[in-house]
Amino acid sequence: MKTIGHIRKSTKTPPFVLRAERALRRAARNVEMQSRALKLPVVVWQNGKVVEKPA
Repeated sequence: MKTIGHIRKSTKTPPFVLRAERALRRAARNVEMQSRALKLPVVVWQNGKVVEKPA
């Protein structure tokens, strides 16, 4: 059985992943700002439970 060669894995993060992460952070920041403006709690998943964080 012959080996075809060495398979290299790239350690560089693909650009679409960086854009998706940035968009998710921006959306989370917007939700936080809106909830503070309306004085509503933010519901998050923390340690396997659903938790309300005060505004």
